[in-house]
Amino acid sequence: MVSSEKFDVVVVGGGVAGLFYSRLVAEKGFSVALVEMKPLKKIGEKVCGDAINREYFRKLGLKEPSGDEVEGVIKGIRVIAPDEKHSLLVKGEGFELNRKAFGQRLLREALSRGVLLYDSSYAKKPIISGGKVKGVLIHDGRAGVDKVLEGKIVVDASGVAGALRNKLPSNWWVSEKLGYKDTSIAYREIRVLNNEIEEPEYLRIYLSPLIAPGGYWWFFPKGKSKVNVGLGIQGGMGYPNPAEQFRKYILTRDVFKNSKLLHAGGGIVPTRRPLKTLVYSNFIVIGDAAFTANPVHGGGIGSSLISAWAAANASIDALSEGIITTETLWKTNKIYIMGYGAKQASLDLLRMVLQRLSEEELTLIIKRKMVSEDELLEISSTGDLKMSIANKIISALKFISKPSLLLKLKTLATLMDKVKKHYYEYPEDPKDLAKWELKLKKIYDEFKIKFGYH
Repeated sequence: MVSSEKFDVVVVGGGVAGLFYSRLVAEKGFSVALVEMKPLKKIGEKVCGDAINREYFRKLGLKEPSGDEVEGVIKGIRVIAPDEKHSLLVKGEGFELNRKAFGQRLLREALSRGVLLYDSSYAKKPIISGGKVKGVLIHDGRAGVDKVLEGKIVVDASGVAGALRNKLPSNWWVSEKLGYKDTSIAYREIRVLNNEIEEPEYLRIYLSPLIAPGGYWWFFPKGKSKVNVGLGIQGGMGYPNPAEQFRKYILTRDVFKNSKLLHAGGGIVPTRRPLKTLVYSNFIVIGDAAFTANPVHGGGIGSSLISAWAAANASIDALSEGIITTETLWKTNKIYIMGYGAKQASLDLLRMVLQRLSEEELTLIIKRKMVSEDELLEISSTGDLKMSIANKIISALKFISKPSLLLKLKTLATLMDKVKKHYYEYPEDPKDLAKWELKLKKIYDEFKIKFGYH
C-alpha cells in the first residue's frame, strides 16, 4: 500500500525556478512539498554559463548575490566576430555566479519558510483524475519507498526533461513537444588559467559557425584567473559533438596551456519561444520545462526566476480564493509574457536568422556595425531590432556587395516587432488561445517563407 500526503502545492524540481516558486508560495502560509533528485548538499549544482543580469534582482525583489555566491562582477558582454578581430560591446551590470552557492541560498530561504523537501527523490508519474493532476507518485530516496504527494496545484520545474509535463495527455495545452532543432547542445568546463585574464569584468561571446554551428562559444571570467568556457551547438542538425569541438578548437588555444580543470559537463537547453501556456487545469510549468531560456544565448537563470514569480503570484491568489482552474491560474501567462516572454518570442526569430548566417556575413555585421552597440543593447534588453533606415543605407554603401544582408535585417526587424506585439495581445481568456495561436502560426509561416525555411 503506497502512503499518501496532502499539500497545497507539490513542486517537482529544485532548480532556481522550483526553489524560488516554493519559497514565494510557502511564505504566504501555504503548504509546499518540493521533490528534487539531488541530495540536499548538491542542490544548486548545474552545468550552465552561470551569468545573470543585475536587473532581475531589482525586478523580483530578490536579494542580490553576495559573498561566495559571486565569482565575478560583470560590466558587459563583448560579442566577437568569427574573424576574432572585430567585436561589439554590450554594456550591462551582472554577476558570474557560483551556481551551487546561489542555489543553496535559495534552498535555505525556501526551507526557512516551511517548504518540505524530498531530496534524493524523483517523480515517477503524475496522477491524473477528472481532468486534473491530483498528485505525483514519487520515490522517496530517504525513506526508500514510493509515496503519493497530493496537491491542489502541481508544478513541473524539472528542467528540459519535463518529468511531469511530458507524461500528460497529448491534448493538454502544456504538452507541446520540444523540437530537437529548437535546442542547444552544450558542453562547458571550469578552468583555472596560468595567467590573469584580460578584462575579467566582460563576458565574451564568440560567433563562429565553424566552431559552434548554430550557436556560439563563450569565455566567461570567474575572477582574475578562473573561467567558465564552453560552447553550444544547434541540435537536430547532425553537427559534430560539442565536446569534440571544444577539445579541437578551444582547448588547444594558448590561453588554456597548463590550465587546471575543475569541472566539466554538458546539457541540453531549449532555445525557442515559450510554451503557448504555462498553465492548464491545476498544473503549472516553469523554468526550462516551459522553454523559458533566452533563444539567442541560452541564458535561463533570470527568465526562470521570472516564470516562478509569475506562477507564484497566480498560485497565491488562486489558493486564497480556493478555486484552482485554468482560468484562475491564467494570469501566470500574462505576467510572464510582460516580464520576459514577448521579448523571448521576438528573439526566437533572431536566433533562427543568426543560425543561417555565414562567417562572412556575421563578420560583416560586426565589422561594419550594421547593428550598432546601442541597438544590440536594445535587442538584448527588449527584443526590439530597431532600424534607422537612413543610417543603414549609408552603411550599405560601404559593403554594396552584400545588399541582401541589409534586406534580411530590415525584414527581420519588421517580423520581430510583429511577433512581439502579438504576444502583448495574449488572450485574457483561455477560450481565445486557439485563435491567438493560429495568428502566431501565420507570423511564423511568413517568416519561414521570407527566410527560406522549408
